[in-house]
Amino acid sequence: MGEPVDRCLPGQDCVLEALYHRLFEASADAQFVVAVEGEHFRYLRVNDALVKGTGIPRSVMEGHSPAEALPAALAPLIEEQYRLCLRARQTRLYEQHFLLPAGQRCWQTRLTPLVDDASGEVRLILGTARDITELRAFTQTLVSVADTLPGFIYQLRRDADDHWSYPYVGKRVEEMFGVSVAEAEADAEALIGLIHPDDRERVIRESLACAERLTAWHSEFRMYHRDGRLLWLEAHDVAQRLDDGSLLWTGYANDITTRKSLEERSAVTDRRFQLLVENANDIIYTLTREGRLEYVSPNWSEMLGLDAGAALGQPLLDFIHPEDRPAVAAFLEALFDSGTKQQGVEYRMRHGDGGWRWHTSNASPMFDEDGSLATCMGIARDITERKAMEEKIRHMAQHDPLTELPNRALFFSHLDKAIQLALRQRQPLALMFIDLDKFKPVNDTHGHGVGDRLLIAVARRLEARLRASDIVGRIGGDEFVVLLPLVSGRDDAHGVAVTLCEALREPFAVDHLTLSVSASIGLALCPEHAEESRILAHYADRAMYLAKERGRDQVVVYGEGRRRR
Repeated sequence: MGEPVDRCLPGQDCVLEALYHRLFEASADAQFVVAVEGEHFRYLRVNDALVKGTGIPRSVMEGHSPAEALPAALAPLIEEQYRLCLRARQTRLYEQHFLLPAGQRCWQTRLTPLVDDASGEVRLILGTARDITELRAFTQTLVSVADTLPGFIYQLRRDADDHWSYPYVGKRVEEMFGVSVAEAEADAEALIGLIHPDDRERVIRESLACAERLTAWHSEFRMYHRDGRLLWLEAHDVAQRLDDGSLLWTGYANDITTRKSLEERSAVTDRRFQLLVENANDIIYTLTREGRLEYVSPNWSEMLGLDAGAALGQPLLDFIHPEDRPAVAAFLEALFDSGTKQQGVEYRMRHGDGGWRWHTSNASPMFDEDGSLATCMGIARDITERKAMEEKIRHMAQHDPLTELPNRALFFSHLDKAIQLALRQRQPLALMFIDLDKFKPVNDTHGHGVGDRLLIAVARRLEARLRASDIVGRIGGDEFVVLLPLVSGRDDAHGVAVTLCEALREPFAVDHLTLSVSASIGLALCPEHAEESRILAHYADRAMYLAKERGRDQVVVYGEGRRRR
């Protein structure tokens, strides 16, 4: 038989070792290798992501034990996890809150024991860790609003290796499906597996398609309760792509079984159905082929503050926001042209108080005795609160919860678009990385509450010194970023950076305290230094660290050998 395809040829060992080292260092996740020496442990190698995420230098970690490398309160907890992994001789996954030089963080860590083929003993432990602080903070925000809603809020994650999980599920999921929160979070299939077989493939396909475009997803589909009951669900969510390539959906699902049963009834003349229509929470209406209202249920007046009788004979489009009329017109055209049910159109309806209310509508054709299509019947639901919730969730997913500034994902989305426009128009732009000097002593002396309010004050001062077209974001801890999309050149951008440096040097009044910090600012320009956001950010970050090395409280432009204050 031939040689195995993965066997190294002579002279390849050093090449493969270099490749493994490069993959190890390039990983977005923090990675480390621990040597097992009896009951003791020692770090053999750590990658750049771990150094940056923890704030612990490589020289302090490599070659040293946890007790030598980590904070005193943290080392025993970490060593205990290593012992549990060693005893079980299998992969161990755990979460832990750490107080590190980089601040209070929550990390999810996976430990994998590596068994020596010759001795059968565990000689090494491979660790992979991910900072999930922001994810856990957002989850807590979801928990605070979940219990007030009739449905349930969820976060669904799909890792790059196609593993699905629920980082968060609202507790009403057990009432709706008979599945506990613990079961859903332990195994996503416990919940996803209840989707009706005829709907499951469509739901996943549509959700992934919207996630690829980063557009909102909305769908109606069937799910089973564990007791066998068939339910109709309406779900809305928004997706975001995380730095490690995984997708995270944040959304809301509600039971619409009653509404679906109502929609399937077509005989308004049936007295029992008529009574239901008259007392429904949704607006029931019929339209002629010309789009004029032929009937509206009494709650038209209650929901819209308008006279129901006066609406009859009027074009439906007259009550709809001008921006939404094309979508509704296309919706009605599709219904009457195809003679089939249409659903899910969303639009704003005029209210008697002068404002607008968001509605969603489904409509079905109504045929005469001779089979001709003359009218349609529709059901409209007020979704104003849901739209506000969606907007709130979208805002929370894209903004730093403390300062309300754009977070990393939103800021770099703005940066990507700004670079494309700048290159098209041949107009320079500038990117700044700002790191506060002397911020840690504020936290240590006055506590994190004061530190948080200082960060808010810094954010407001940065905004006050910038133009409306400029964008400032917070990407973690005391790190800020600034995008200047319209600059005349290097000197113009440098002048703005110096202005911000001087502004942050001025004392801050926080809780009857006078606090002083300064800033180290790194500056990089497009297209002078780079034409791609990741590279431009890397250069601005390097310039910021150079500003710190040169004594802090100054601006450094990437590539400059001399100081500029």
